[in-house]
Amino acid sequence: MFAKTMLALIAAFVMVTTTVADEDLTGIKCVVKGKKAAKADSSVEYMGGKVYFCCGSCVKAFKEDVKLKDKAKYATKANHQLVLTGQFIQKGCPISGGAVDEDQMTEVGGAKVGFCCEKCLKKVNDAEGLEAKATLVFATAAFKKGFEKKKAEADLTDVKCMMMPKKNVTAEQAVDYQGGKVYFCCKRCAGKFAKDPEKYSVQANQQLVATGQYVQTGCPFSGGDVDDSESTEIAGVTVKFCCDKCKGKVNGAASDEDKAEMVFNKKAFDKGFAAKK
Repeated sequence: MFAKTMLALIAAFVMVTTTVADEDLTGIKCVVKGKKAAKADSSVEYMGGKVYFCCGSCVKAFKEDVKLKDKAKYATKANHQLVLTGQFIQKGCPISGGAVDEDQMTEVGGAKVGFCCEKCLKKVNDAEGLEAKATLVFATAAFKKGFEKKKAEADLTDVKCMMMPKKNVTAEQAVDYQGGKVYFCCKRCAGKFAKDPEKYSVQANQQLVATGQYVQTGCPFSGGDVDDSESTEIAGVTVKFCCDKCKGKVNGAASDEDKAEMVFNKKAFDKGFAAKK
């Protein structure tokens, strides 16, 4: 019985040999039934990402399991899968939480993992079996120390600098903002924004949407569901509204700057937009 249980646990961690990106499920196994392939249409929102399963019954089993929190038996496997599917990336050593030394690397169930020092690496390498190694790296406490959700990549095609609108932004000149990044044409413009981001919040919010880091979730005036037929373009971004009255309010504004102010000010932005998952 013990041998069968161990084989089942190990099977649950059998994954591909390289980290998979963009939620490519090739070779990814169900978190509950480790021998079966995970499917795109059987998933659960978890830790800000998605965990995939082979069927609806496994989805149900996982939902019940996560209610147990620290005692959840599938949490380690789910965290492992989040890394394998490229939804989470490493930010630090899962043992200490310190900076990773690229010379201290090993592979754990198909995921390449780095550590801060030889001692932490040895701790994992010396663990007996894949289950023990995975627990050291992907159990909830270790996972929170060592990994974070991958941020949405910004599309900078034709995006102009808010300080110098005739110039294109560059990926190298960016400032962290609202959980995303705002881009500029040069170091001077980036520094100017960093000193007083609130002053440029309307332009920054607009850019977060224009670069695909934020998506619309509701009407920026009412916060209600949007009607696809009630849309207009504001500062190069298509914005939808719940009704003709809300759309008319924007279209009746005197200038493009006034329209942007109405839709991308903090209150409206919080109602109508959210970071892309």
